[in-house]
Amino acid sequence: MKYKYYSRDFFYSGLLATMVILLGGCAGKNHAVSKINTAYIEVDSQLPADEDIENFLQPYKEHITNDLSKILAYNPQDLDKASDKWQNSMTNFYADAILEIAQPVFEKRTGKKIDFCLLNFGGIRSTIAKGNITTKTAYDIMPFENSAVVLALKGDVVYEMADYFFKFKAAHPLSGIEIIADKNNFSIKDIKINQQSVDKNATYYVITNDYLAKGGDKMDFFAKAIEEYPLDYKLRNMFIAYFNTIDTLKPSVQPRIFFE
Repeated sequence: MKYKYYSRDFFYSGLLATMVILLGGCAGKNHAVSKINTAYIEVDSQLPADEDIENFLQPYKEHITNDLSKILAYNPQDLDKASDKWQNSMTNFYADAILEIAQPVFEKRTGKKIDFCLLNFGGIRSTIAKGNITTKTAYDIMPFENSAVVLALKGDVVYEMADYFFKFKAAHPLSGIEIIADKNNFSIKDIKINQQSVDKNATYYVITNDYLAKGGDKMDFFAKAIEEYPLDYKLRNMFIAYFNTIDTLKPSVQPRIFFE
């Protein structure tokens, strides 16, 4: 790949020309630019590195590499979000981890408890291979700067959320909730939170991310939230915190969506 690079002479010539015009205007004299020097340099793999810059950056590079390579936990099996249609070990872990880390934070701040977690399938950006889990693993699965948000939803909106699953048919990460649907037409038969059927008039607290809270991925039902609590906690950092609490990753295989 090649890039255009213009020399400092070009920059300074342009700056000088601008100053001459401005100053000349103040003095009431006419001036004109007679010459501008430029240079075109192709930047590619053949261009030698600047040793001074390399030496300056090396300590920072080593520091970042060491941080990202730090082993946090162990994963005994490959995890892939596409391994099953409605939910799988990867999506279960993804939502369970966020709910577990967020719960004490939210409870300490508000005195309330989070009822369930909903994130998006597309937000999982990588598999987790069998082997050591490092800080880099958290960056791989969540490279974005999304932060956690808790929303208060009425029970009837929770039903809208459940319909969303069967409209778009993706394995969005779920935790703390069970959706029971008709196996033939996907109509919702029941939704359970804390082992109790959802009351359409009651209020439930869901943790998601700031992108979805604004209706991202067509999750328009979140716009009907009656309360909003930003946690100012990046999902990536929540995953790092979770990995630091475990020795071996043991994702749940418990279904969250059932068909009858």
